[in-house]
Amino acid sequence: MKDAIVRQLRQDIASGTIAYGEKLSEARLAQRFGVSRMPVREAFKELETAGFVTIERRRGTFVRRPSRHEILDLFEVREAVEGMAARLCANRANNEIVALIDEAMVEMTTVAQAGDTDGYSATDERLHELIVKGASNERLTDHYRLLVHQLHRGLLSSIVTRREGRMERSLAEHWAIVQAIRAHDADAAERAMRAHVQQGRLELADEVSVKFAL
Repeated sequence: MKDAIVRQLRQDIASGTIAYGEKLSEARLAQRFGVSRMPVREAFKELETAGFVTIERRRGTFVRRPSRHEILDLFEVREAVEGMAARLCANRANNEIVALIDEAMVEMTTVAQAGDTDGYSATDERLHELIVKGASNERLTDHYRLLVHQLHRGLLSSIVTRREGRMERSLAEHWAIVQAIRAHDADAAERAMRAHVQQGRLELADEVSVKFAL
């Protein structure tokens, strides 16, 4: 139950359902998950270790607000992890994964043309997950999932996607990645993914200070 609570709270924090600075109640969460307070308390300790919450003696547990520097540092780690994922995917992805990647790109193009930023962010996330899946490396997948949560990816992706012209730029970057994967060109796939993450980091740096007052 502790692991299930950790997974759900990570998702709630990453999506913005639980806000930065919000105090988490052991009693309310125990009631929500139908458990005693012990697994909730254990979940809080694991989330604190992973950097999602801070536990303050006599005050309680609060959702931790990441610093601007921390977010941008994590993007540098993401560049390395996803660059390797794209490289491995180009070498290892089977026809089923490539077909799913193609489907995601068609949908991404459709929502971009419609100006649907929420739909674009969701499809973007699915495409990256497929590329990581195509890498067929469980340890890499574990690192990717932790990064996704630590970066609050859904929230940050939504912010940067709303930047003027970002959807169109991002779409072109994704096509470059996918074309390299289709061609089984591992070097090009890694370069294209790294360039994509670098560009997202640069554009996010301009937005995050205003959004989070960091």
